[in-house]
Amino acid sequence: MGNTELTQEKKREEFQKLKDFLDEVEIVAEIAEKGKLFEDTVLLVSLPTAEELPEDRELTEEELHLAAGYLLEPEEKERRLTRYLMFYTRIYADLSELTRAEVLSMVNELNRKVRIGNYFLGPMDGGEEAVQYRIMMAGIPGEPFDEGLVADALLEMGNAYDVAAGALKKANDEMRRRRENG
Repeated sequence: MGNTELTQEKKREEFQKLKDFLDEVEIVAEIAEKGKLFEDTVLLVSLPTAEELPEDRELTEEELHLAAGYLLEPEEKERRLTRYLMFYTRIYADLSELTRAEVLSMVNELNRKVRIGNYFLGPMDGGEEAVQYRIMMAGIPGEPFDEGLVADALLEMGNAYDVAAGALKKANDEMRRRRENG
């Protein structure tokens, strides 16, 4: 097995190829360099959504449906034949009326319906717990990821975001109504 060390420059080059393709299919993406905000070079993607978003104002992170993509390659000593491209996103939803057990139950139910990836409840940077969604794709070390498969996975991820955000909002609103109506 040759040296396939994934340097920051190699990550940037791979992300640039993916970004160029995503631009062609009108999925907004930007490369964020390793630095103060990120511990690694990442590909930030605004997930496609069914929501109609206003074009005349700056959108919040919640409205942008941002996902961060990371390239991961096992260390040489692991002798694996695969590397991974992972995208994570936080599902922005008010969960204030739901117990942790209710949220976990919903996450479990959502996972039964999703085609790719998985939802989970876990800590974000800073320790705050949030519902998140992750997809992971495998690839051959030294070979580029299939751009069409990546774009298709991001379309699925955008759909999964909308489904989860809607379900969590509906459950939270219903619980609020129940508590208000006694």
